[in-house]
Amino acid sequence: MVDIAEREHNGRDKRGPALRTGGPRAAPWLMALALLFAPSPAFAELVDRIVAVVNDSVITFSELEAATAVELGGLRGGGSRQGEDLVGTRSRVLDELIEKKLMKQAADMVGIEVSDREIENAVEDVKRDNKISGDELMLALAENGLTYNDYKEQLREQIRQVKFISRRFRSRIQVKQEDIEEYYIQNREKFYGASSYRIRLILLSGDDMGIVERRLKTVQEELENGEEFSRVASLYSDGTAAAEGGDLGYVNTGELDGAIEDAAMVLETGGISPPVRTSSGVAIVQLLDRKGREALSIEEVDRKIRNALYDRFMDDRYEIWLDEMRRLAHIEVKL
Repeated sequence: MVDIAEREHNGRDKRGPALRTGGPRAAPWLMALALLFAPSPAFAELVDRIVAVVNDSVITFSELEAATAVELGGLRGGGSRQGEDLVGTRSRVLDELIEKKLMKQAADMVGIEVSDREIENAVEDVKRDNKISGDELMLALAENGLTYNDYKEQLREQIRQVKFISRRFRSRIQVKQEDIEEYYIQNREKFYGASSYRIRLILLSGDDMGIVERRLKTVQEELENGEEFSRVASLYSDGTAAAEGGDLGYVNTGELDGAIEDAAMVLETGGISPPVRTSSGVAIVQLLDRKGREALSIEEVDRKIRNALYDRFMDDRYEIWLDEMRRLAHIEVKL
């Protein structure tokens, strides 16, 4: 059974390109962006030659070296391309380029088109997701010897591949409820929510720290004299829950300012923390309750499991299809 966490971490496995929008599999054009920021290839002066024939298409040495440079740059941070790393990566990259040629030929046969609007949307996605401007993108293109039209054609081909896979396999995949239930039962330990806790909070904020310190002294004196925390919070707190006596209800770990959470985590139930500095001011925390991680119901994780199983079924069908295409194709490696 496929491990959802592992699949989400790895993003794309060896069997196919990105399939869906949203998430790590969603933006095949980001791979093209990586090419733009890779070091300019140092092999430009080499005489080009054919390293593989795939039916009526060829793969050149320069194509292979460019893709290999990007792969090694991503794995080694631009380090040395020597020894077994280069040889092994080059062989694997060539296999991936052959796969892409087969995919392109299949997409050509069924007449899949990509509109100019889809290309422009992809470019905007690249700029937004990578936090770069149009000028920065153009500069990266120029530095790597690519025109804007060159880049758009790269995107067009990648989007065509994604559309082909979607058209070819989507209607044939059905994730049944019993599949979801089986996975949930077999992997129940993976589906737990975050731990949570409930606190009251007194927050004192303001630009004049002298005033804040005087208010803090008043708050501390009242608490030391036995005044109810909720009453003190309603009188002095600047927090959004002041009207509720500072009660924030249950919050998951990681949701609040780290200083507040740290203060709460060392308290016993009913305990009150010393003043702590936060990004919003000075805070005093009272812990009301703490809950450990609780198992999520199948309804809460239904979509997550469904998407993971869909990806698995899609990958399985794609692998079968690719094996058949390789068997039927004329592939000649000249490396």
